[in-house]
Order: sequence, then structure tokens, then C-alpha cells
Amino acid sequence: MKTAHPAIGDKPPPPDRARATPDARGPDLWLIRLAAAIDAARTLGIPTDEAEAVRVEAVERLGFPADVYVLALVGGTGVGKSSLLNALAGSPVSRASVRRPTTAEPVAWVPREARGDLEGLLGWLHVREIREHDDLMRRGLAILDLPDMDSVAPTHRQRVEELLPRVDAVVWVTDPEKYHDAVLHDDFLREWLPRLDHQAIVLNKSDRLAPEDIQKLRRDLEQDLTNKFALSGRRQPPVIVASAIGGNAELRELRGWLATEIEAKRIVRDRLAATLATSVQRLARDAGVDPATDLEPFLRSSARRAAIENVTSAVLRAMDLPELERQAVAATRARARARGTGPTGRITSSIYRLSGRQSRAADPDGYLVRWREHGPLTPAVETLRHALTEAIRSASPSVRPALAASVEPARIRRGLEESVDRAIGRHEWTVPSSRVWPVISVLQTLTTGAIALSVLWIVLWVLARPPVATIELPILGPVPMPLVALVASLVVGYLLARTLGLHAGWVGRRWAARLRGDVATTIERELVEQALQPVDRLEAARRSLWSAARGAIEA
Repeated sequence: MKTAHPAIGDKPPPPDRARATPDARGPDLWLIRLAAAIDAARTLGIPTDEAEAVRVEAVERLGFPADVYVLALVGGTGVGKSSLLNALAGSPVSRASVRRPTTAEPVAWVPREARGDLEGLLGWLHVREIREHDDLMRRGLAILDLPDMDSVAPTHRQRVEELLPRVDAVVWVTDPEKYHDAVLHDDFLREWLPRLDHQAIVLNKSDRLAPEDIQKLRRDLEQDLTNKFALSGRRQPPVIVASAIGGNAELRELRGWLATEIEAKRIVRDRLAATLATSVQRLARDAGVDPATDLEPFLRSSARRAAIENVTSAVLRAMDLPELERQAVAATRARARARGTGPTGRITSSIYRLSGRQSRAADPDGYLVRWREHGPLTPAVETLRHALTEAIRSASPSVRPALAASVEPARIRRGLEESVDRAIGRHEWTVPSSRVWPVISVLQTLTTGAIALSVLWIVLWVLARPPVATIELPILGPVPMPLVALVASLVVGYLLARTLGLHAGWVGRRWAARLRGDVATTIERELVEQALQPVDRLEAARRSLWSAARGAIEA
């Protein structure tokens, strides 16, 4: 029965209960890591088309049967790939000829009993030439004889490059003449060796060499592979000596390798995991992230703290907090006049309010709302940009544009303005009052009445000249009682006004100090959370990418 496979772009099917917890080295977990790495790379501005193609191909491959794995014979012109396959099969499978190139299209050698199940997989590989076999020792193996990778026909190499990401294992075939071929070693081995767990290097045509020469070539190849795998963290493939015309004895080592590495499901899953892991590591490398070392942030904690402090100071200077304090004290005194003076004071307070002076000089809330009018934010913007100059300079070339865009002046200014607006909007400041002021208001009203009575008494005394008592004062001598009452009332009124002003100033200064502290604290908290938010988003993406790539080392 054929197994349907998912369309391109589909998400991988949910794991069954037996695999409820993804294997740390399996493709399921690496699909999750690659998806996270792709999201992170997009945030960082790194191209993800290749990684997305790898993810899609892995999902598609998981949709096909894994009871048979696909092994490709890859090599240059004339190294004997077709002859080697024919020798393994014991009968002609792929045409071999002295004419070059011989193999124009891949030829598949597949188990007859699995032919039906492999139709979809071979169609996905675009392989049309299929030969069947009944070899029970290789019923979990389908072998592809690929076109020559160094063919004079460009389409042949293109065909090889299209198929290599989709096969599960590779046998790299070379011979004594081409074992140091630059096309094999520089173009293909360097690119594909780290991406496949199941592979081997076959030195074909060993029948042309003396035993000591064979061992020398084997050692040369093994040393070359050691150099290529030194930093990959993956298993180094074996070097196998074979001959397509030497009989079974010359193929014993290759047959033995095929026989011992026949667990198809593990090979398929290992290949997918290796391919996905390599894609994650490539994205990490593009981002300048080394999973082998601890991730250094764009801004260290000390530099970040200093940047926020400097930006906060620049923003508060732009808002002119000393003027805010003066407005707060003036607003407190205005309220004191409204609540703590007599009738004349209330009239004066109304005039002060209706004339607009109070809204200009005694309105801290309105002053904060109009904070943009007080000073430019340019110093704060430049402070934040300067803090990230070194981070931009040392960032990976792929990440540098996104990091530079995160501190673009217009964006920073807009972010700072929004942060200040949110900080101001979090508070509703009410001008304080005092229980003392109504008491003073009553006394001021009585004093005003006393002044009015004293004036009326003086008028009557001047006009009618009634007898009045006098008070003997030093220097002045006898002073009529109406004048004494007027002066005393005026003095008491002045003292009450001064008391009200001093008390209102004290209350206002205390409130202004709290107001300034609240504004500064709220803005600093807002800037801590928001000023570096674009950078923090990039930092989180780098951390996600580092964590995904770190899995290859810790697995």
C-alpha cells in the first residue's frame, strides 16, 4: 500500500504515542529547532529560503515509507559507478561504457517487494529508470546511480545537486586517478560530508594498484577526511577499497559495509536530522552565532544600565522638570487661595483663573501633556544610538542592517515619545489640599469683616465726630480707636495671608518633589522596558538561534 506524502509547505504530522517525546537526535526535534531558527533568522533579516526548502523537503521525506533508504552512488566521469552497481547486482543494471558521459539520468535499483511503496518516493526524486532486485540481503536498500558530477553536460551536475539533498545516504566513488579531484573534494565533499551521517568513500579500480599503493591512497583519503571532519562533530565516513571487475573478493568490504548499515529507519532519520541540524547551524553562522561558546549580548548588562540611565537623564532634561516643580508649587498656592482666603481673595483667585495665567503658570498636568514643547529629544536619541555603535560595528554583516535599523533616529524618537506618553498617562495627579486652609479662610473672612467695620467706623467718626476712645501709643501719642481697629485688622489679614502662602508653599514643594520623583521613576521604568525593545527583539532572536544550534553540540 502506498503512503501519501504531505504537500510542500505542510507542517509535519503529529508524532504517534511511541514518539510523544522527540528524540534529541531525531528529525522531529530538529524540525522544531529549524522552525524556531527560521523565525529567528527572519527577525534578524537573514535570508531563509534555503532553510525553508530544507524544512519542506524533510517534512516530505517523513511522509514516505522509511523501511527502505535511498543510497546514491556519486562520482566523477569514468570512476566506475555503473560498473560498481552492476557488480553489486550481479547483472547489468546501469549502462557502463567507455564513452563519456554514460549516465544521463539516475537509475534506481530497488527491492521488488518494496517497488509499490517506493513509487511515491521515486516520483519525488524524479527517478524514472527503475530496475528491481530480489536480493534479500539488501531489501531495505534502494541504490541510485547518478550522472557524473563533473560531466561536460551542465544538466548532469545540476541533476546531482538536485538529488543530493533528498537521498538518505551516499557512496562517493573515486579511483586512483581522481581521488584528489578538486570537484569531488572542494565542491562536493566539503558541502555534503557534514550533512550526512551515513556515507562512505569507495576507492574503485583497486585491481590496478599494488597492495602497498592501495594502503597509501587509503591513508591519504582518510587524512583528508580527518581534516574535513575535525570541526564538524560528525562521524567520519570509512574509506572502502573495491574493484568492479575483481569479483566478490574485491567487493567484500563494500558489501560488508552495506550489510552492517542496513537499518533503514535509523538511516533515514539520521540523515534528516543531520540535514536539518546543518541548516540550523548555517543560519546561526550567518547570524554570527557560535553555538560552541556562550552568546555575548549586543549590550552587556553594565553598558545597558548605563545607556538607560543616560537616556533617562536626557529625556528628563528635555521635559524641564524644574519648571514642572515650579508649576506644581504655583498650582498648590492657587488652590490655597481658592480655599483659604476671604471674599477678596476668592475674587482675586477667580480673576487669576479666568485670565488664563493659572493655566500657563500653575498647571503641572497640562505642562506634562505639552512636554514636547519644552525641549528636543535629539540628545536622548543620540545617546541611545551611541551606546549601540560598537555592537553594530561588531555584528555579523547579515545582522548589521537589522540592528542598525533598530536604532534609526526616527524609530528611536518615536519609541521614546511613546514611552514618555505612556509614563505620563499612567498617573492622574491631583493638586493637594490641607485642612488648615478652610480654618484660615474663616479667619480671613472675619478679618475682612473687621476691616469693613473699621472703615465704616472711621467714616462715621470723620463725618459726625462722635466721641471715641483713644489709645496712647509711643511716639504717635493718642490714636483714635477706629484707626487702631483698622490697622489691627489689616495686620491680622496680612499675617493670615502670609501664613496661608507659607503653608501652601510647603505643601506644594513636598508635592512637587513627589511629582518629580514619580515622573522620573515612571519614565525610567518605561524606558527600561521599551527603549531597547527593538534591540531586545533582535537579541531574543539571536538567543533562539543560538539555542537551536546548540542542540547539535549537546545531543
